[in-house]
Amino acid sequence: MHSNIIITSGRKYIDIDAYASMIAYRELLKAEGNPNVTASTTARLNQSVPPLILNLKYTFDDPVVADDSKFILLDVSNPDFFDERIKIENVIEIIDHHSGFEKYWTDFPNINTEIEFIGSVCTIIYEKIVRENHTEILDTDLCKLLIAGILDNTLNLKSSITTERDRAAYNELLKIGNVPSDFYAEYFSACEAEILKDFTKSIKDDLKIEKAGDLPEVIGQMIALNINSFNLDEMKKVFAEYSEWIMNVISLEDGKSYIYFGGDGVKQRLEKIFGVEATQSDLLMLDNFLLRKQIMKMARDAI
Repeated sequence: MHSNIIITSGRKYIDIDAYASMIAYRELLKAEGNPNVTASTTARLNQSVPPLILNLKYTFDDPVVADDSKFILLDVSNPDFFDERIKIENVIEIIDHHSGFEKYWTDFPNINTEIEFIGSVCTIIYEKIVRENHTEILDTDLCKLLIAGILDNTLNLKSSITTERDRAAYNELLKIGNVPSDFYAEYFSACEAEILKDFTKSIKDDLKIEKAGDLPEVIGQMIALNINSFNLDEMKKVFAEYSEWIMNVISLEDGKSYIYFGGDGVKQRLEKIFGVEATQSDLLMLDNFLLRKQIMKMARDAI
């Protein structure tokens, strides 16, 4: 493998799935004899990476990007959202769980791609660690990182995108790392505390500006232990500058997505995508919860 490799992810922000999988993949490649592999990003971390996670012993590196640096991208396959340092000719591998760009990368045979619709990239990286016979790197802190990525991206293993592979990885990581089974509560409580420190900024920092089918381009998401955890009026003020938007508030306790929205015609478009009627003039409530990437996939599939 190339001597100077930087593992990175998206441009705007990265979540715990990207953060944890980048670090774990770095540890795997080092165990395979690649000492010059680093993990870093130009993006900020969102609230899914709370101090509970940042205080673990594994952290990002601060590499110098050289002319011969090569890049591995995790948790992103849309080139419009790559880390700002990326040039396509310097990419050697892409691992992602967002659908939509599988065919695009067939024109780049020199780039190894693994793009599949699964709950978490952390699951893919865990499976690689097992397949390459390097489970010795899975100490408690690295297991907690991977577990947190799986928990966040599968909504505590309750999202419909959760696969048996995600569940198996989660259960094995608990055993290998001797991680308490109630770690999920500790993790989600830590994330919620971070969000509430600066509620408005938390929403703005996690907005995705991307066109998907008939959805508004401005798409927010927030995971709450309970729908009453947040001030909904304060949340709506964040979107005052946008002509149309949606905000997916996922309530873990009652297992529902509360999709708030604004803009002319958005109500009708959402009702068509989801096949249900809005319960209020600015709210469409689903009987289960969906992640933002699922909502975007549904919107693309609808057209």
